[in-house]
Amino acid sequence: MSTIYDKEELSIDDVQKEVFRRMEKYDHKSFLECFFIYLGTAQILEFGLKKLLEERFNFTEEETEKLTLGQVRARLENVGLRRDYTELLKQVVKNRNSAAHELLVNQALIGCLGVDFSDRLQFKELKLSIFGLERAVFLFDYFQHNNAWVVNA
Repeated sequence: MSTIYDKEELSIDDVQKEVFRRMEKYDHKSFLECFFIYLGTAQILEFGLKKLLEERFNFTEEETEKLTLGQVRARLENVGLRRDYTELLKQVVKNRNSAAHELLVNQALIGCLGVDFSDRLQFKELKLSIFGLERAVFLFDYFQHNNAWVVNA
């Protein structure tokens, strides 16, 4: 049986369908549950990207151990990882930093004010970040499966 990972090329529709399937784990969860699943998933992606630096680009574990997600992305860009993916990672890093440093605080502050639209507004921002992250995770898995980390011009 063939899987999406066995496809030689992915369409935008293929990627979108797979990302929406992956996002089902967030369904019927509270804002905080979604927030923590999101941060955990970002952490797992960070570990995977560090492992990629080590295994494919000969970085040592000591070199990658204390790198942030943003620093890992920059190193991957410098070693020639496919540009379309490093550009996606730029947005993932920006969204993750915003979530980690602002989103939860904003949710708590607005919640204290008793403003009803807070959940919808904050959830919308989080869901957009989740979509980008899940797309990055799926493509990580796809590129890893197909050894497609470098695009030959």
